[in-house]
Amino acid sequence: MMLVSTLLLVSPLQAVAFVPLLLATTNRLPYSPGFSTQIFQSKDPKHVVVVGGGWAGFSAADALAKHVNVTLLDASPGGKGGLASGWRTSRGRPVEAGIHGFWREYKNTFSVLERLGLDADKILSPFSPSILHSKNGQVAVAPVLKNDNQTTEELTPILSSLALASLLQSALSPSNSMKPPNVLQPVAALLPAPLDLAILAKYNSGNPLTLADRASALGLLGIWADFGQEDDVSWQRYDAISAEDLFLKKAGISNVLYDEVVNPLLHVLPMCPGYDCSAAAALSCFHVFALQSQGAFDVRWCRASIAESIFKPWENRLIDSGVRIQGDCKVASICQNEDRNGLQIRIENDSNEALACDAVVMAIGGVAMGRLGPASPAFENISITSDFPKNRGVTCVAVRMFLKPHTVVTCGLAGGQYDATLLPSDVAEAMKESPVVVCGAEIGNIPELKETGFCIYDLQRLHDEFAVENQRESAVLEVDFFRADDIADIQDDEQVAKLALQAVAATFKTVPISSNNIIDVAVVRARNAVSHFATKSASYSPPVRLSKERGIYMAGDWIDRSGHASWSTEKAVVTGRQSAQAVLEDFGLLSQSRQVSVIPAAPDTPALEALRRGAQILRSLVPPPGDGVPQSPWNFLESVVENGLAPR
Repeated sequence: MMLVSTLLLVSPLQAVAFVPLLLATTNRLPYSPGFSTQIFQSKDPKHVVVVGGGWAGFSAADALAKHVNVTLLDASPGGKGGLASGWRTSRGRPVEAGIHGFWREYKNTFSVLERLGLDADKILSPFSPSILHSKNGQVAVAPVLKNDNQTTEELTPILSSLALASLLQSALSPSNSMKPPNVLQPVAALLPAPLDLAILAKYNSGNPLTLADRASALGLLGIWADFGQEDDVSWQRYDAISAEDLFLKKAGISNVLYDEVVNPLLHVLPMCPGYDCSAAAALSCFHVFALQSQGAFDVRWCRASIAESIFKPWENRLIDSGVRIQGDCKVASICQNEDRNGLQIRIENDSNEALACDAVVMAIGGVAMGRLGPASPAFENISITSDFPKNRGVTCVAVRMFLKPHTVVTCGLAGGQYDATLLPSDVAEAMKESPVVVCGAEIGNIPELKETGFCIYDLQRLHDEFAVENQRESAVLEVDFFRADDIADIQDDEQVAKLALQAVAATFKTVPISSNNIIDVAVVRARNAVSHFATKSASYSPPVRLSKERGIYMAGDWIDRSGHASWSTEKAVVTGRQSAQAVLEDFGLLSQSRQVSVIPAAPDTPALEALRRGAQILRSLVPPPGDGVPQSPWNFLESVVENGLAPR
């Protein structure tokens, strides 16, 4: 049965928040053991400027540095590739622009760690479950399906061989001694992703979801099979309608399932309500984080600031490779040289200096490109660039609170790097199954949360520095808000912290933590900083190679949406490397044996592949009418009854 299909499977996806902001800071770290310090001596004299110091910009610069001279420009006053997203407070406490997750299918991102000589097991937590809350309370807990050392190929035969025996044991046991999860696990092992997690997810008994609500997710089956993650035509078709229309009017899922599961996830994944989210973007999210493979939704968390644990060593690598990194360099405009051979990058500072280069990689967000494009003569008459100002951003606010420790240490908690916390015992109990809680909008009837989703993190169970065994000075609680313009407008950090504590209490229905317990607080307001995937926004998404003739290339999570089936950090890393590949190809500096490698996205599972073949045959025989998006059988019949032979 489809049950909740892809919807519950992406419950750990909240941490995509602030991906474009998780950049390096200025101070260099010593090299870790095994870190490559190779300096490339035989470079082509060509000069490439990379604009933007995030995952995409660092990935592009890293791949280019072996072959050409590279300058990386970052707008942050911190410099050295840094944005004010990773720093320490005056009291020495680390702060960053949101918490960041690493999913099992982030293959290219994990390759970054390998190239840096970093041990993932030392800087990342184990794979963790996630808790999903709607405005009505806890919905479900999504478990981890695979352990760190076990492949799907190893896991499935073992459990499959036990499935029949387990079911018989359960059926024949009058005392029903076998607990339901133990019965369901071997059954789930027989199913493809994401049906396995839909079976294993632990639903809260007090939630209004009924079996009929869950079964209504079957209406997504045809749409699921019809949407091609790496297909231009599919993206154009599904990008034209909203996610809300897709789930309710096309798939015909129940209103309860939409309110309890789909809408909360839309508020923390694409970070917007369904009416303001592209259906293609929603399906792409669910595909990447749930459908690609069994265990694709499994997520790990960084055990320290990403700026310190990843970007500092990466910065060291770039500098040792000869990359020139300049901070406080906001680009004002880009123009071609008079002879049309090369570019001039004009920096917005007192000297109004211009930097000459042979090519540029734009590794900045869509909103920033919307401002820079019209000011740059180099982009004139490139058709898609006229749409760049249509790009919108999502405002996010990260609130990290250091709280007076509770008198009792709560131990034996599940799902994190550590099992103890100094949070109040009622809050610890509400988070006992995971240190990560995903929350939809409208929680607690708080006005500022009407269209704002958020995530709650117990950082004592995730970060080494905050762990109870390492310090007992404070509990550390973080709340990251998405689509949070109203909250960003609150200038007083203490008032923002009070709102965050109010949101926590409303979510868990616990006694509010008094603001008098706040020892220290840091608030990061990132206005329009995250890509907003609204309807028709994919039509504004340029290819990696924007103009070979002018030497303009693009990278970022909003680039080439119908290309490599990835999202968020992984998409930024992929397009960063793809942009470097395109530059070097156009310079004639690559050969068959010298390529910038990109690990392909996981292929469809056999079950999904079979569904896709069936959908293609059905589309060729009976094309869906109207906008071309298939409907569930019950919505199709309803349309026929209401409109005759012209279904909506």
